[in-house]
Amino acid sequence: MAVCLSKLSTAAQGCLLRRGPRVFGLLGKVTPSGLAPFTRRDVATSWALTAEFGCLRLERLSGDEEVTGQQMFLPVPSAFDYGLAGGADSADSTRAVFGVLACELEQLVTALRQGSFPVLGHAISDQRCSISGGIIPGYWPHVVISNMALHGNVLSLETFMRVVVSSIPQSRLGGRFPELQLTLKQIMRVVVMPRRGIPYTKEALALAPTPAWLR
Repeated sequence: MAVCLSKLSTAAQGCLLRRGPRVFGLLGKVTPSGLAPFTRRDVATSWALTAEFGCLRLERLSGDEEVTGQQMFLPVPSAFDYGLAGGADSADSTRAVFGVLACELEQLVTALRQGSFPVLGHAISDQRCSISGGIIPGYWPHVVISNMALHGNVLSLETFMRVVVSSIPQSRLGGRFPELQLTLKQIMRVVVMPRRGIPYTKEALALAPTPAWLR
């Protein structure tokens, strides 16, 4: 049974939240040293890192969000798979958190591969997206576009989807890869969806305003 975040007796991390029609993931509480479990005491005092449509955002939660009981599972070295566990298997809920299903992302990356890249990435520590500058938490799915780490080769899910959508008119991916039609439509829908919060970057975290009632 779902419990409101403000009434939760245990800490929450890597779980699915629901508020009205909105469904999104809570990765945890943002601290200077990284992510930590989010408790009801953090509702009014801490930034939460949320995941919605594959986008990571710093967000203040209200406490009215329902903790559904479903947990996120992320890629491991042996299998690049991600999704939700602990409840009804719903592709819509997985897409609401990650933007695309793991099989859809793998299909897209495989179709775009020239030589050895792009590939699905895996890292146990935080990384920075080479284009947006956003922080990609350890184990969070991302894409590696080359072996030239010095020049920037890591893209977050959000950035990768935006790059794909921006290149569709020139590359005509839908015509070249008819099997990608549904995935491309999903990605285009995801890119234009509104999302709350501010991008998860070191700069945004340092400059994020403190709520008036905490000053």
